Amino acid sequence: MAGPRPVSIALAALLTLAGCATSTRTARMGPLATGPLVTLIVTDDRAVVERECREVPALGPILGCSIWRTVHPDGRTEVKMMKVVRYTDALPSALALEIDAHELCHVVAALQPIDDPCHLGNGGVVQSVGNIRGMTR
Repeated sequence: MAGPRPVSIALAALLTLAGCATSTRTARMGPLATGPLVTLIVTDDRAVVERECREVPALGPILGCSIWRTVHPDGRTEVKMMKVVRYTDALPSALALEIDAHELCHVVAALQPIDDPCHLGNGGVVQSVGNIRGMTR
């Protein structure tokens, strides 16, 4: 059996490693021929924010950004696809992230000359939980 000192060292090492763990959650909503209408990235890793937002001008540390890209999914209609990246001190649950992305998708779609694609591919049902719950409209 290990003595108290090796156990203490192992426990301290485990806590140090766990304290350094970072996480990123991504949700995509609104499938178009050119990709998702909305991509939402939430992370507690500042390096992810810096990498995803590298083309956004900032005077100080960047904690988030929104990036628009203009596409023509039907070859004619101009549509802006949106990516939102944000830093957080605590990640939302998979369900909360999916609901946030879904509602953001409706906002982005409503401001453009397109049919709302936010229920395509999910049938209006939450995908991140085992039991089926309806999405809000």
